[in-house]
Amino acid sequence: MEDMITKSKIEKALKFYEIDSTEYKEKCYQCVDELNNNPKQKNTANNVFEILFVDKTDKIKDLWKVKENAKLFNEIKNPYITNVLLLSGYEFHQMNIKKTKLDSEQIELNKKRVIESLTNDIKIRNYNGIRISQMLWGAYFVNIRIIEVGRLQYELVKYNPMNENEKKNCIKIHIPSGSKLESSKVIESLEQSVDKIKQYFGLEKPEYFCNSWLLSKQVRQIVDDNSNIAKFYNLFDVIEQDDGIEDILNFVFDLNECDNFYQLPEETSLQKKLKEMLIKNKIIKLGLGKLKDEYI
Repeated sequence: MEDMITKSKIEKALKFYEIDSTEYKEKCYQCVDELNNNPKQKNTANNVFEILFVDKTDKIKDLWKVKENAKLFNEIKNPYITNVLLLSGYEFHQMNIKKTKLDSEQIELNKKRVIESLTNDIKIRNYNGIRISQMLWGAYFVNIRIIEVGRLQYELVKYNPMNENEKKNCIKIHIPSGSKLESSKVIESLEQSVDKIKQYFGLEKPEYFCNSWLLSKQVRQIVDDNSNIAKFYNLFDVIEQDDGIEDILNFVFDLNECDNFYQLPEETSLQKKLKEMLIKNKIIKLGLGKLKDEYI
């Protein structure tokens, strides 16, 4: 079997994703050397690689439950293992782009998201390597499971998010960080997504779902009725989900964890209100919403 994790492929992948940091490359190379010098570690890495890019049974979905490298990679200690594995899928990325016939706009957006997955934890959070979640998120774009239309992203899933035992093709909405979640841009994206989803996923009139802290009933209660969050919330029929504190820390405060809520920033009114809730140990749940029929 062809070796899927090599320095040569890492070098080509870095060029493909236009990452020109010598330090980044050297850390990736060091990780590859360690794998090559330890057959047990290499086997573990190869098994994860198969799940990311080759497996067709959706085992990758189960990896989202794993938060720590030690639990997924066992004896592999090098934190750049996540970077190396995501980079090593670049050939699959090239093949999938051709197979799905992405247009130039989608190719640009798609590669941009993989590049962010490969670099944001290092540039923005000063981490040594990237989190498992970023490796998985990048792999979704490599596998063209997600397209981007205006303000929103659309993921093809093969189950009903409100009943995962029910197998059917559905769409999960994701909200990339960056610009404001303006209601007009959300509606525009939803309208334009219909043709794109048919073009790339072959689906007509699928059900749309969203699982997010933005659909938290507790968050909805602390924002104004005319806020962007409230308007987004009102697009869905929402049910309450699991604890949302981890997502709040991640997406609102750009933190993976926090031992002292009193130290959280208060740069926005939302941060200030959520910080107060966290200090008071208030419950904050995620919300899972089904998009109301009138919006598609």
